[in-house]
Amino acid sequence: MRKEPQPAPKTSVHITLMAESSSLRVVGGLISPGSIGLALYLELLDLQRASPGLVVRHRFASDSEVLDGVLHNRYELGLVTLRPDDPRLAASLFAEEPLELVVPAGDGGEAWADLERLGFIDHPDGQAMATRLLSRRFPGHPGIRHLPLRGFSNQIGLLLEPVARGLGFTVIPRYARQAFARQEVIRVVAGGEPVVDTLWLIHRAEWPLSSRARRAVDHLRARISPAVEPQ
Repeated sequence: MRKEPQPAPKTSVHITLMAESSSLRVVGGLISPGSIGLALYLELLDLQRASPGLVVRHRFASDSEVLDGVLHNRYELGLVTLRPDDPRLAASLFAEEPLELVVPAGDGGEAWADLERLGFIDHPDGQAMATRLLSRRFPGHPGIRHLPLRGFSNQIGLLLEPVARGLGFTVIPRYARQAFARQEVIRVVAGGEPVVDTLWLIHRAEWPLSSRARRAVDHLRARISPAVEPQ
């Protein structure tokens, strides 16, 4: 499968795993891209319910903090979209996540004219993601900057609300779409060769993971698909 170059996302999710008896100083932790972070957070809440004393804390941070935080031992684990070449980091394939064209349920999206009529709901990575996907779906058309802009949001959990209300379309990663509660009011427009981001799990190469981190990784790997599923 052909892969596009992967731009670094502008936001990321920070999840810290601590035992109840730990001090408030950050120990361990997981940082991941914002889209898959929505799925990871829900799965970690399930793990927390089954693990008395485990605390899950969640925040957004810049993508550069993923590498920096793991390299400087502020966080034990990270997820990135580009495999790092730093010998201090060990990296393994965690999952693949395609971009999706999402429109209001019952609306179009198969033709460029549909997108011109609907207009674009933008987000911090929206222009780049839409360019990567729409250039494959609609070769020869002028591109996302020539479509009407209907709105913008930097809240990934709310990004599909204007789409659900019929105000436009957007392009987002699959895990962000799957986290939206009202799937019946949106629709993914299938077709064409997928545009896929690869997610790499990283940690410091020179020492083993803690038992807490290994348990969290095993839990997440069992529940997050490692590869793209057909649309």
